[in-house]
Amino acid sequence: MTAGGREDERTGPTAADVAALAGVSRATVSYVLNGLVDERIGPETWAEVRAVARELGYVPPGGRRTTGHELVIGHLGGERMTLARLATAGLDRLAVELGEAGYTMVLHRDTELKGMAAARSWAALRPAAVIAHADRFTKGGAELLRRAGVVPIGIATQPVPAVPTLVIDDSRLGEVAAEHLAERGCRRVLVVVPKAKGDRQLVAHRVAGFERVAARTGMRLEVVRMGLRRDSADRLIRTVAGDDPPDGVFACTDDHAGLLLGALLDRGVRVPGDLALVGADNAPFCEMLRPRLTSAEIDLDAPGADLGRAVLAAIRGRWDPDAAARPWPAVLHVRDT
Repeated sequence: MTAGGREDERTGPTAADVAALAGVSRATVSYVLNGLVDERIGPETWAEVRAVARELGYVPPGGRRTTGHELVIGHLGGERMTLARLATAGLDRLAVELGEAGYTMVLHRDTELKGMAAARSWAALRPAAVIAHADRFTKGGAELLRRAGVVPIGIATQPVPAVPTLVIDDSRLGEVAAEHLAERGCRRVLVVVPKAKGDRQLVAHRVAGFERVAARTGMRLEVVRMGLRRDSADRLIRTVAGDDPPDGVFACTDDHAGLLLGALLDRGVRVPGDLALVGADNAPFCEMLRPRLTSAEIDLDAPGADLGRAVLAAIRGRWDPDAAARPWPAVLHVRDT
């Protein structure tokens, strides 16, 4: 750290530090971290050197240089599963769009690195850009990447100041679900959101989209929380049962919708006879459930779902926040529920 409290990117771990901690020679560190083949270096040593380098945040000078036309995709799994599903689905199309522009996408599997350690690891690959969850970037890490000629691009549900942000605005999922339930004649509707605060934030756009349509159509709306446990679903059903039961439910994820469907059927509630149910994300199991689950999904084939234009604009120094923050189009898969 400098006297001003900022991260000092001019000093840091060395190859000698990595070698000492891993118990190997500096030559071995050089071979491993530059991707050079040496039959004398076994897989355990290879893994240990890379693990130590990640732990220390060491980047070899020059690193493994790419053609300058690769984009590193930071791992998108973990607890942010709702965001990850959308982002990962969009990456398939993004790979095609960027491929047509001469770029290749490379998936970086490390799930733990953040901040400066992540930036050093990514910078060592010398890609044109890095795309990852926005919370994996710090101000210092983003500046390190920029100085290395790497464009940092975040994925989040809201713009963040540190990096250009691909905003996952999936409010249309809530809108098409609400429109469907309104057409079905539903008048009192529950919107089921995850119990955990962080997960609720990830579905905030979906709730907002549903609320807009509900206000326009006169549906009475109640937002309720539910954990991904059977007892949580049972408690929810007992809570809403009474003289004025809901006639429609929008569960903000298919996981919640599927769990709730089983609990409703076990209690003798007819779906859709007594209550219409809609999920979101169109998970493969929607077709496997009985009755089959109606679900809203981002329409990645529709105009406006492309991420390639926004990413290329960032790489070329012409970032357009409006192009990266528009609502994604959605489609409803109407099934039995």
